[in-house]
Amino acid sequence: MRNSVLFIVLILFVSIFFVGCNSEPINLEGSSWKLESYVNNLGHSVSPVSNTKMNLEFKDGRISGSSGCNSYFAKYTLEGKSLTFGLIGATKMYCTNAAVMEQETTFLSSLALVKTFKVEGNKLKMIDGNDKVILTFNKA
Repeated sequence: MRNSVLFIVLILFVSIFFVGCNSEPINLEGSSWKLESYVNNLGHSVSPVSNTKMNLEFKDGRISGSSGCNSYFAKYTLEGKSLTFGLIGATKMYCTNAAVMEQETTFLSSLALVKTFKVEGNKLKMIDGNDKVILTFNKA
């Protein structure tokens, strides 16, 4: 009797493990995100400059949003955990705050470096080719 119970518990554990390993791929289409942090030119993770709107929306195979001063857009490709962006376009308004302009340049450059991603709860983390999280977003 004891061996039967142990065997059933073992079967349940193995089943749960394999179900967890075969989880559905994450679909970002239709989701919106607000930038929480990014890696600056010195390699430090920092928060966006206050009072700047930085967001990201996945819609119809494209991304778009505000990069702090300007609007941006690009096509995206999502295959499993691989995430890449096509040529990133943006409007060309000039902002008087130099920190906002630097932040925007860094943010758009970082998008071009993204190779993979992970979603943890309400956070979207974008990762470069060196397995470093370079952009972190909160679900909008």
